[in-house]
This record gives sequence, C-alpha cells and structure tokens, in this order.
Amino acid sequence: MITPAKKQNLYAEVSKQIIRMISDGNWQPGEKIMGEIELSKEFQVSRNSIRESIKALELVGILESRTGVGTFVAQQAIVNINNMHLTTLIESESSLVELMETRLIVEPGLTYLAVKKATDEDLQELEEIIENGKKAVAEKNYTFDLGFAFHKKVFSMSGNKILINLLDSITGNLIMTRGKVFFQHLNEYILNYELNEHMEMLDCFKKRDAVLAKNMMQRHIEGSLNMIIEEEQEKK
Repeated sequence: MITPAKKQNLYAEVSKQIIRMISDGNWQPGEKIMGEIELSKEFQVSRNSIRESIKALELVGILESRTGVGTFVAQQAIVNINNMHLTTLIESESSLVELMETRLIVEPGLTYLAVKKATDEDLQELEEIIENGKKAVAEKNYTFDLGFAFHKKVFSMSGNKILINLLDSITGNLIMTRGKVFFQHLNEYILNYELNEHMEMLDCFKKRDAVLAKNMMQRHIEGSLNMIIEEEQEKK
C-alpha cells in the first residue's frame, strides 16, 4: 500500500516505496505503472519529485519509460534490486562509517602495491571495467557492483593475499557502503565524475606512479566517506 511521502528527501522516499512494491510483488516486471499525476496524488508529493524518482530508478534498470506509452517495471528489475541489496541497504544504518574507514586505511596501500605489480593485461582489464561502467550509465542500467569492480581488480593486482582475503570477506558490506549513498549518486554527472576519477587512477597505473595513484585512491574514498558523515550529521 502506498503511503504519503513525509521525509525531507521526498523523491528518495518515493523511490524506496516503489522498490518495496516491486520487491513485494505488487508491481510485476513488464507491468505499466501509474502516470505522474496519479502517482503524485497517491504519494502526496509534487510531480517533480515523482519525475526525479522515476529518472533515478530508470538509471539503475528498475523502471523504464517508453515515449508516448508510459513507465513500466523493467524486466530485470528484481534482478537489479537483488544485486544491489537495495531493500537491505536502504534500511541499514549500521557500520557504514567504520566500513568506509576500513577502505580508507587499506585501499590506498593496496593501490600502491597494485601499481608496482601491474601487467599490461591488468591495465587493459581496468580500462575495460571503466568503459563497461560508462556504457552502463549511458544505457541507464548502472549498478554499484560495476563501480566496485574497479576496486576489486585493484585488490587482486596487489597480490597481498592477507589483505585480499580480508576485503573479500567483507565485500558485500563494502558494496553496502555505496548503497548507503545510493540516491545521492543517481545522476549521470556524479556517476561519470566517479568513473573519470577511476580513469585518472588508471593513468597513474600506466605511468607507474604508485605514490600519486595511492593519494588519488585516498581522496576518492574520502569523498564517499565525507558524504556518509554529512548525511548522518544532518539526521541528528
């Protein structure tokens, strides 16, 4: 059942409810959903909030709009929701800062090692991962798994089995840390900005500049950590 959206970030609240309705089977893949006017009445929000929500959910392949026809639940909506663990991520409040701090401590050092040990094949794979991410953003089916694939590849390139195993054991939770800022990242500018930072790091790999790559990874993770901290402070 739809309930009026009351939270400060209205389009995010609408998006959460839409995801929940799809997960609960109220809206099925391939099914046409209500139009903007009807949705705005049901949620008691502006059409602009509805439009933002639909655009955000299109970007990650949960909804799809057909010109002149309407908005539909994407055929892969359930798969995409499950892949990103959205129903858990949206409601989860625990350990996000600690997980990001873990990444901030570990990943820059792994990046330094990865640059030192990178092969030409490794660099080609990193470039392919970035291109796949850009393609997914353009086609509106980006998932955080795609963004995190770059980081996982860097882990493996480092060759440090102890730290690789440590990070592998909490990979699901590391992906959750990105899910926490899910709705803040759902626009093409921000996603492409993140992918461009990956490209800049790749350039450091190609130049074999381990120190600069390490520093860039630290700045990259600090950006996400600061967003989480700011959001949690706003809630207090």
